[in-house]
Amino acid sequence: MFKKIAIGCGLAVLVTGVAAGGFAYYAYRQVSATFGQFAVLNEAPELEKSVRNQNAYVPPASEELSEAQVEKLVKVQADVRKRLGDRMAAFEAQYQALLAKDEPSLSDGPKVLQAYADLASTWIDAKRAQVEALNVTGLSLEEYRWIRNQSYRALGQPFVDMDVSKILKNARSGLQSGIGELRGSLGPDGPAANQERIAKFKKVLEENLALASFGL
Repeated sequence: MFKKIAIGCGLAVLVTGVAAGGFAYYAYRQVSATFGQFAVLNEAPELEKSVRNQNAYVPPASEELSEAQVEKLVKVQADVRKRLGDRMAAFEAQYQALLAKDEPSLSDGPKVLQAYADLASTWIDAKRAQVEALNVTGLSLEEYRWIRNQSYRALGQPFVDMDVSKILKNARSGLQSGIGELRGSLGPDGPAANQERIAKFKKVLEENLALASFGL
């Protein structure tokens, strides 16, 4: 538990700290040299527009997940994993490399960004699988993200939710930007009903943490 909390706190420092101007400039210089490799990511905005359900999602005041919502989350993640196959290991390796550090620092940010250069084509294929699965389940991207966050809150697992498209856009513009937002929770949180509903999917959700961190 201590290790988990330490990691979570480290990630929080990383995420909140990377907005500093010095980091933004450094990140921009690191990524700008590989924009050619990122070209495939330009498909992401159009892919997201192809999600059939574009309705705004209004979460319930209770913040409680339904069983159907949790099942749909797991279904989408499973479809993405199936599409990636052996390539899933690349996502997990990058995620574990960041978590393996006892004290993640600002210098880790560019390394995470740089990792996308090698993972770009794999990530965009995973994004296609996600969009297809969302259309099958009828979820909007907004609702999916809410379900994912509530599920990992209930699980008590923090993660950095990195928006690849936003990272690339900001880096190209030279804007100050973090690598993502801290989601989930340092210990089970949220309605008790949510903890009960995700219980049988605990192992699956943990195995899919790398997907969640890569915005999938």
